[in-house]
Amino acid sequence: MPFSFNKTFDQRSGYRTQSILAVPLITSTNKTVGVMQIINPLDEDREPAAFSPQDRVVISYFAGNAAAAIERAMMTREIILRMIKMCELRDPMETGVHANRVGAYTAEVYHQWALNKGLADEEIKRTKDLLRIAAMLHDLGKVAISDLILKKPARLDPEEYRLMKSHTIHGARLFRHRESDLDALSAEIALNHHEKWDGTGYPGKIDDIYQDPPPLGAGKRGEEIPFAGRIVALADVYDALVSPRVYKEPWSEDTALAYVKDQAGKHFDPEVVDAFLAIFDVIVAIREKYQDEASLPSLVSSH
Repeated sequence: MPFSFNKTFDQRSGYRTQSILAVPLITSTNKTVGVMQIINPLDEDREPAAFSPQDRVVISYFAGNAAAAIERAMMTREIILRMIKMCELRDPMETGVHANRVGAYTAEVYHQWALNKGLADEEIKRTKDLLRIAAMLHDLGKVAISDLILKKPARLDPEEYRLMKSHTIHGARLFRHRESDLDALSAEIALNHHEKWDGTGYPGKIDDIYQDPPPLGAGKRGEEIPFAGRIVALADVYDALVSPRVYKEPWSEDTALAYVKDQAGKHFDPEVVDAFLAIFDVIVAIREKYQDEASLPSLVSSH
């Protein structure tokens, strides 16, 4: 490759790069997904030295592990996007763009909420990465709802609305065999994102979500609702308000904000509303950036 060493970084920092070992990150399908670069090894006297053949062997081993991790992340991304697309085929309102915006809103609101709570930076970063992906799957349970209900052009009758509410339970059931923290968080969000702070949401307190037919209980109230469900509740409602739907025009920014503020302590956790309002410029930027399928962000963490 026609590349040469760039001295700019050394000149700016006062650092001196004396040797570099660069190893490509190659997946099992022979695709190069990055490069691992190691600089300036030291000898036993802590003096600059050249890389040894043994160094190359060891670093190549770590490069293989890094490539495998990136490949797994890419596979996870594609599986999640396909799941969202499957949901979109069933429910025209559940688009990939909506799911991505809800995920991005949720991650940023959580970050501010966690800072307000004084949580450790490492915990915030790890949870934020998981939360963004899990929030995208909040309505996956709609695949279990009949088209006669999902695509009904008129208002749902009480029985149809009861069946629609069960999408929260069906979504959580999809993660019954939990293999990771992401699975657990995805189930938690799917089940709880329609609960309300004042206890009037659904599906409520349920002893066993695997009963048939899916049961509905008395609504969870306040901090009985897991924090992730409380954050996604606001992210989901806000995006629905400011987005066009077949049954309504998008609300103006001022009208949507007024509604969010009014629902603090009713539909929404007041602390979540505070975090949302504190970063509203970020929320607007996310909404403006991701307006069509071509703008969907990568799910592979940038950290």
